[in-house]
Amino acid sequence: MIDISHSLEFLLQSTGEIPFSDRPWLLVIAILVVSYFLSQFIKWGGNKLLDQSNRWADNSINRAFFEEIYIPLYVSVALGGIYLSLSVLEVVESSYFLVGTILSILVVLWMRAAKRFGGEWIEAVNATESDYEFSPIFKNFWTIFILLGTGISLLIIWEIDITPFLASAGIIGIILGLAAQEAIGNLIGGVSLYFDDTYKTGDVIILEDGQRGTVTDIGIRSTTALTRDNILVTIPNSVLNSASVVNESAPQRRKRIRVQITVAYGTDYRDVEEILLGVCDEISLILDSPSPRVMFREFGDSALVFELWAFVAHPFSEPRAIDRINRLVYDEFDEADIVIPFPQREISFLETTDEASSEHLEQSENEKEYQYPMERTNKSDN
Repeated sequence: MIDISHSLEFLLQSTGEIPFSDRPWLLVIAILVVSYFLSQFIKWGGNKLLDQSNRWADNSINRAFFEEIYIPLYVSVALGGIYLSLSVLEVVESSYFLVGTILSILVVLWMRAAKRFGGEWIEAVNATESDYEFSPIFKNFWTIFILLGTGISLLIIWEIDITPFLASAGIIGIILGLAAQEAIGNLIGGVSLYFDDTYKTGDVIILEDGQRGTVTDIGIRSTTALTRDNILVTIPNSVLNSASVVNESAPQRRKRIRVQITVAYGTDYRDVEEILLGVCDEISLILDSPSPRVMFREFGDSALVFELWAFVAHPFSEPRAIDRINRLVYDEFDEADIVIPFPQREISFLETTDEASSEHLEQSENEKEYQYPMERTNKSDN
């Protein structure tokens, strides 16, 4: 058990006489009263600071720090007063369970605060407009690190010998390595995806099998994406690390759409361009910058082929933007008497003469006469 009673005795001896030192119960009461009021003052001050909402934003790192630290701080002051009281009464060594419980509570409280503050700090950094961003997988790593630190600290407080665990750690490690090959592969895959900067939370990705969705979570084992049909798709990180993933949100979330338009031959291409650009001005989903463009692609078999290039703010806006473009273009072409052609084909049949028909019939009769004797000859041979 961690023991600070000797340090306390040395402090008392070095500072000389302390009031009520000859009456330990009065000193204990004084320590408890001071620690109680000090803890309540810290609690009140923390709440007062947090109530000043106009001082810090909701995603501020300072606000996250005070939200997580003031609770374990005032609890630590209160429990510290109890520990000092036990030291004054010289019952620390005899109160093994009580002291261990106090220290365990302090460790759990501070480790919990560290875990929560670390997660909120990562989210606050990601919320800022900077090129540097933490992947959610680091939040998981931070949680694992805090849990390991808490476990080791509790073992030290309760003086539990971990030598038997270390002796069998090698065998357990081999067994776990063989049994968790897939999990380890997913873990390494998740780390590789982060350092490769393949995607991040909120990006729209397209998988090799054609599935398209928004990344909602990047975990230790897998990545979760939400499709347009509101279906969550879970993909193992090892699969994503070895597959071709299209990130439609990188390097920017805006996306260019292409809409092919055909008009009949003889239509003035200047009128077509004016109508298409006017349609883009009426659609709020289409961005003004970069500005839309109309490309004269080719002379088709039965139509002039144009292509409209325009940008939308988000990849998922593409279907709605194309729908609006098609509807408005159809209406505008109808008002301007511009024909939207469709493929037409002419099929011709060649008529044979009577002589050719008679020759074909005679040839067929000759083939029959030639075949039948052969068949009769073969039968006679048998």
